[in-house]
Amino acid sequence: MVKKILLAEDDADIRFIVNLILEDAGYHVEPISTGQDIVEGKHGTPDLFILDKALPVIDGFALCKYLKLKEETKNIPIIMISAYHELKEKAHRLGVDEFVEKPFDVKRLVSLVNKHTSSMI
Repeated sequence: MVKKILLAEDDADIRFIVNLILEDAGYHVEPISTGQDIVEGKHGTPDLFILDKALPVIDGFALCKYLKLKEETKNIPIIMISAYHELKEKAHRLGVDEFVEKPFDVKRLVSLVNKHTSSMI
């Protein structure tokens, strides 16, 4: 079964590139530009979230808190991407499983996605 990834990234170029990379790696990616879509329930439940920290309206930290409080999403892994490396520790305290700094290494990103989706049934 193909794993579903919900990618919330406001930068269209990064969203396009990450989507392409992960689809080439065999994943089904739902790219969105705002976390508000997730809160409003416009998307099904994925196997993994990839969240940009600097999302409009609802930033990645607030979205992470929200996802970890909801019963149906609290155990879904979250990878956060950000240009602000100093936020890594805070991200982990909020429940982020992995923190990836921009610009990111493509192989590392795919490896982290594989790591957090391979143990799923």
